[in-house]
Amino acid sequence: MLKTVLLWLGVIIVILLVLLWFITGGVGKTVQAARGITNPLYALFSYSTSTGSFFRLPWQPEGLTLGPDVSDIMDAEDAMEPKTPEEELAESQEEYARLVSEAERAKTFGEPSPHRGKVRIGEGGAAEGRAAEYVELEASPDNTAPVSLGGWSLQSALTGIRAYIPRGAEIFIMGDVNAQKDIYLDPGATAVASSPASPVGTSFRENACTGYLRGLQAFTPPLSRSCPPPAESLPLTPDNLRTYGDACYDFVQTLPPCTFPLSPPPGVAPACRIFLANNLSYNGCVQNYRHASSFARDAWRIYLNAGGELWRNSHDIIRLLDAEGRTVDVVSY
Repeated sequence: MLKTVLLWLGVIIVILLVLLWFITGGVGKTVQAARGITNPLYALFSYSTSTGSFFRLPWQPEGLTLGPDVSDIMDAEDAMEPKTPEEELAESQEEYARLVSEAERAKTFGEPSPHRGKVRIGEGGAAEGRAAEYVELEASPDNTAPVSLGGWSLQSALTGIRAYIPRGAEIFIMGDVNAQKDIYLDPGATAVASSPASPVGTSFRENACTGYLRGLQAFTPPLSRSCPPPAESLPLTPDNLRTYGDACYDFVQTLPPCTFPLSPPPGVAPACRIFLANNLSYNGCVQNYRHASSFARDAWRIYLNAGGELWRNSHDIIRLLDAEGRTVDVVSY
């Protein structure tokens, strides 16, 4: 009897506990309480950053990250619009044209010279016919030293005609046998290499007085008309007025640069005529200014002294070759 009573008492207690569990929140309350329980291993091996919390195994270093943040890159790629077939075709055609151009240039260029990039060649007037045929050379302003053109040459890649660059006069003097030396191009210097013979008998470096030569011979392209003002040769001083006279001084003030006065006024003194002949001429200008810091110019006139045309009048490919025959630069037209 007692056993039966105890059994029913236990059943009643269980029923009461179940009812009490439902009244206080049931399953949801139990799950929420379970979520609040902290895993001791996670607490021991986890760490937090500004971007979140991460679990770290015991053998992994502290401060471990999950890798670079590529969200911006992914967003940019997602934002890119796909190219149209026409755009892809245009890009392919441009790339093909570039590769063909590079292949053709490689075939005509030849063996590259170690001086490649130091001197470039321009077309100039290569297609003008023998009397006015020339090309332009330019030394790179980035060069750290002058470049010697000794033994260099210019050659047509189509005809094979080759002309060697001669030596020239550093300071040209009219009527003298000018000393010849290898031509050097300073950084940024230029040269005009013409096919015919020199009008003055030699290749030469331009200077502050070469404008006087323009009135004596034809040069292609023309020489610059830039010379020291004639008035600099006859400053206004008591000695000059006594020696050459007022008329001489006034006449000199009217002369343009680079001009030799062939017909002085009849009223000038004989001393004035001698002064004009000795000073307002090419040789007289060189004598007066050759030691000035601004006398020499970074430009040369080179004459190849060819017996005929070197380049084709329509289309040609001209190579600039170094002393060993290696290609420094190429131009086509």
